[in-house]
Amino acid sequence: MESSQKERKVVGADEYQKARVDLLKQEKAATQLLQQLAASRRELPMVQVPNPTRFKFDTPAGEKTLVDLFDGRKQLILYHFMLAPHETQGCVGCSFCMDHIPDLRHLQSRNTSFAAVATAPLDEVTAYADRMEWKFPFYSSAKTHQAWAEAEKAGETITWKPGNGYFGLCSFLKDGDQVFHTYDTTDRGLEIILSTYHLLDMTPMGRQEVGNGMNDFRRHYEY
Repeated sequence: MESSQKERKVVGADEYQKARVDLLKQEKAATQLLQQLAASRRELPMVQVPNPTRFKFDTPAGEKTLVDLFDGRKQLILYHFMLAPHETQGCVGCSFCMDHIPDLRHLQSRNTSFAAVATAPLDEVTAYADRMEWKFPFYSSAKTHQAWAEAEKAGETITWKPGNGYFGLCSFLKDGDQVFHTYDTTDRGLEIILSTYHLLDMTPMGRQEVGNGMNDFRRHYEY
């Protein structure tokens, strides 16, 4: 056996099944806790985004506002991606996260749109998305970052900026012309979308990290 498995006991089928039943109780308790957490997340107070059309994004179809990103749907999930101007490659961790975005038709069937944005110019954002073979909307948020700076200079608090200042995910609700920021997360809060982690957690060797988290992986074209 490999060294990472040496501490695992080798037992008969009956003992394994008994241990599996005990673990299943813990798994069900964790599932119930996650359901409670999701309910609490949905009940989180929301904040209105004043004048949401001032936040603009460059897209292949032309300039769009935050309202436009909803694409006619009630909800929007927005990912702030680390790709600054003149960088040839996006952040490894962000790239790993975006590799887990599902077929958007499933989200759209629940009245929800998705887009990723980065501060790099549109041509650089598009070039990286093409290299990664991503199909989801990926736009330039350079103008929005400028609008953030102007708003904060005027004393406004922008709640939907990434909490760590670099990357993160946030969600919005639209009611008519009004837009509300409803949730945001960053850092390890993003693990919930990473099916690679969840699959590895079911194996004896686990995530096999050496201390650098998502950055232990590579951009998928580098393997």
